[in-house]
Amino acid sequence: TTYVSDEAKALWAPWVLHCGLSPEASYSAEMLKVIGFAIELAGCPIVKGGAVNLTRAFERLIRDHGGDIRTGCDVAGITLGTNGKATGVRLSDGTEIGARRGVIASVTPDQLYRRLLGETKKPLPADVEKGLKSYRYGKGDMQIHYALKAPPTWKAGDELGKVALLHLTDGLDAVSRSSNEAERGLLPAEPTVCVGQPTALDPSRAPDGGAILWLQLPDTPRHIKGDAAGLLDCPQDGRWTEALREAFADRVEAMLSAHIEDFKDNVVARSVSSPADLETMNMNLVGGDPYGGFCGLDQFFIWRPFKSAVNHRTHVPGLYHIGASTHPGPGLGGGSGFLLASSLK
Repeated sequence: TTYVSDEAKALWAPWVLHCGLSPEASYSAEMLKVIGFAIELAGCPIVKGGAVNLTRAFERLIRDHGGDIRTGCDVAGITLGTNGKATGVRLSDGTEIGARRGVIASVTPDQLYRRLLGETKKPLPADVEKGLKSYRYGKGDMQIHYALKAPPTWKAGDELGKVALLHLTDGLDAVSRSSNEAERGLLPAEPTVCVGQPTALDPSRAPDGGAILWLQLPDTPRHIKGDAAGLLDCPQDGRWTEALREAFADRVEAMLSAHIEDFKDNVVARSVSSPADLETMNMNLVGGDPYGGFCGLDQFFIWRPFKSAVNHRTHVPGLYHIGASTHPGPGLGGGSGFLLASSLK
């Protein structure tokens, strides 16, 4: 299908950013169709009471089947037997946990091969070493969360307040521009802003009468070279600072204020996480990249993470690699884990 109107193009263009791509990227149009079909089929469902309840449901499922879950435990390395097979993991406090059948790691390639297997001191196969050197990460991501006194009143019409997720953009060209600026290391002059409105569907997420918004900026640079608008002072080392994070968030807030009545007066609190903050929370979000690596065609599908990767197996017997950095790529469906589990039955 070829869309003709600028409105239809503006509606669909931002969704390619949720695939870790830009409008000009190879196969972005095809991935956009996948997103469109999925939204038409299932909509944008949310978990009542918060996404944490989805995690709790999986936790109960695992425990009901005799499994155990440990949180706040940093895995320092993967242990190998005398035959070279993965036999378990060692925590940073020295505790060792044995594995009867194998070890499954949902991490980036660098975390798996450089850190978790690094202490074995065994040289990596040539194809793995080559894959690590060429593996690339994509743009960063910024998150902004708002607690509001009341649901937002959109100037364009009340119907927008009933939508689970919408995008603020001037259209296809604007999405292309902001994405390109971020890829060149610039803070977009007018970023594409994803606005989630969970309380529109689930009022229980906020006190009576209140509301929350979560914002995502998928075209944010990992390493900052400058400000496309020429207004913000950027550090010479390219690193995110708290001052720059809040100043850039102010730019986004001004965009919201242009579309929502009395927005600033309605704000109770704001919490901002820069790409650097996201990496601090989770070392697998390299530079704030939420997709586990650049989603370009050369390292996607059967070539993810490496062209030599086959069925989530590694060169270490009993060690399996899943997650966003592996086939079939990032997403909320748990595809890699499902594929591996199906093959291990």
